[in-house]
Amino acid sequence: MCMFSRNVRFVGGTRIFARRMRERQVLAYAMSVEMDEALAMVLPLPVPASPPEDAVEFVDLKGYPKLFDDLANAFPVLVAGAMQSYGLSREPPVKRALVVHDVGDFVASFVPARKDFARLDARFRLDDSVFDRLPQYGDWGFAVFQLKPSKNKQDVHPMAFSFPSRDEGIFFPTVHVHHGQVESHANFDHMLYCQADGVLGATLTWSHSPKPLGENVDASRACGLVDGGAIGFQQALFGSLSNEDVWLRAPEGLGLDDLRGRGDCFEFAIGSMFAHAFGKLPENMERWRHTGQHRLGDVSRSLRERLPALVASRRAAWRLAPIAPDMPEHFMNGPQLWSGTTYLNGRPSPARGGRGVVTFSPFTDRVHTQTVRLGFDAIPEDDVVSEIVRALKEILDRA
Repeated sequence: MCMFSRNVRFVGGTRIFARRMRERQVLAYAMSVEMDEALAMVLPLPVPASPPEDAVEFVDLKGYPKLFDDLANAFPVLVAGAMQSYGLSREPPVKRALVVHDVGDFVASFVPARKDFARLDARFRLDDSVFDRLPQYGDWGFAVFQLKPSKNKQDVHPMAFSFPSRDEGIFFPTVHVHHGQVESHANFDHMLYCQADGVLGATLTWSHSPKPLGENVDASRACGLVDGGAIGFQQALFGSLSNEDVWLRAPEGLGLDDLRGRGDCFEFAIGSMFAHAFGKLPENMERWRHTGQHRLGDVSRSLRERLPALVASRRAAWRLAPIAPDMPEHFMNGPQLWSGTTYLNGRPSPARGGRGVVTFSPFTDRVHTQTVRLGFDAIPEDDVVSEIVRALKEILDRA
């Protein structure tokens, strides 16, 4: 779903792919739509202020109409009539008309700023009242795709382009304007796809493809938008949700070397659940999201600095031992100690005393679940387990 210059009867099955390419971002966008009149789909773009009129490079994907079907096939775990171009008005404009591009079945334009909509045919502009409700777009640019009316639902082939971005994150245009109205919530029917590397890719908790996307996607037909040698990520957004755009950004203050650590008898891994959660959340989850976005570097430092001291002071009392590959695996399933690695292959572990490694998943009101593994000469009893959990939670809160 997106912003339309005039009324539409139906929009659904929206699919968006996004990827950073150095200072630029690529977007591919597809949907099903029904409409009675020629109109435009408008996508806001976080371009640098006052961009040149050729800042956006449009990509013709008419030759790859099944791009998103192939993307969906890369994620097997999740169940997941030709249009004609309409030209711009040829009446003498007050200002020079914007450049138009034939992009497959569409005519597309880049509108550098809100004021430049005056250079488009009135059918393809957004009303000023819409912009008044969306002040975040005050100095943004816009990609405008002109669509042909149809009495029946039409599945448009992907619209695609790249643009210079003012932000290091990955942007998905998901704000809805369908009948000239900007509501606080909107009905989403979206499947989002992206490719991300670095800290963002390492911390993103969306579903990920088990293999590089090139196993399912023809990267050459995708005109370089998709990196066939890298995995992808997928996230569904369905139902009534906050009417806002989606941003993916790496957690602040966190480097790749901060994501894991190990020492004598312990290992830890930083968890980023809720760092990329969308929309308004309950109060406790808002706290987790804030920490995930802004304080995970502090959490990592607290674990790296305080776990060694904790292990050294409690090594004898807790009968800690260096982690070894042959140690039997155990984990905390809620308050219970289980053998195995997950609840799918594990079971309650009443027998204690043997050597092994235990995976703890501590969390607090402010810090969502982190992972700490401790090695033991003897798996501890419940009272010691409870003591360990309290100590780990204190380390998180000290962050």
